[in-house]
Amino acid sequence: MSNRISAVPEVAPRSEGRSASQTKEKILLAAIEEFCEHGYAGASTTNIVRAAGCNIRMLYHYFESKDGLYLAALTRVYQHLRSSEASANFWNLPPKQAIIALTHFTFDYMLRNQSFPRMIINENLNKGRAAVNIADSIRTASAPFIAKLDKLISQGHASGEFPYRPDALNLYLTILGLSFIHITNKFTLTATFGVDMSSPEFLAERKRHVTQAVLALLSSDIST
Repeated sequence: MSNRISAVPEVAPRSEGRSASQTKEKILLAAIEEFCEHGYAGASTTNIVRAAGCNIRMLYHYFESKDGLYLAALTRVYQHLRSSEASANFWNLPPKQAIIALTHFTFDYMLRNQSFPRMIINENLNKGRAAVNIADSIRTASAPFIAKLDKLISQGHASGEFPYRPDALNLYLTILGLSFIHITNKFTLTATFGVDMSSPEFLAERKRHVTQAVLALLSSDIST
């Protein structure tokens, strides 16, 4: 199971440009792995450049400092999630099918791209000190996603398919939380309940359960 955020291809007009772009990308991807594993404080720039196959001067050339590199890494994991959501092909489906597809997408994304939950956990342990510096860009990227989700909920509610009309952000937090906890807490949960939270059997059943829970919420007639 990969924890890696995939590289975003970049096009440069000359071979030197491509080489520079590739070096920068290698540093960034190595940094994401290092920050995921050790957090900001414990991450080693020496380990990062060794994994990237370059020297420390290149790190400072492209990112200026460890702080700059960390901000770039945090930005990348957010951008990767939002761009993946935006390019998904379920937004024009009927509301119920779209919500099912979004739930499956989120569940699978968190499992296959564990750099996101790991970076976010570390940043929350850091009390979001770095996230405030990129808050504007994060919000700008997140707003269209929430707007599209709100449109789906409104369509389903208007048609009677979703008797309950939750706030779009709250619904997304529910989907995200249900898709997240068995990953971020898998070791303690496995120890507590004696169930391997990473086994294919558990994950398949968990995915079904999460989907059923989301649909049950939307199908309820609760008012409080």
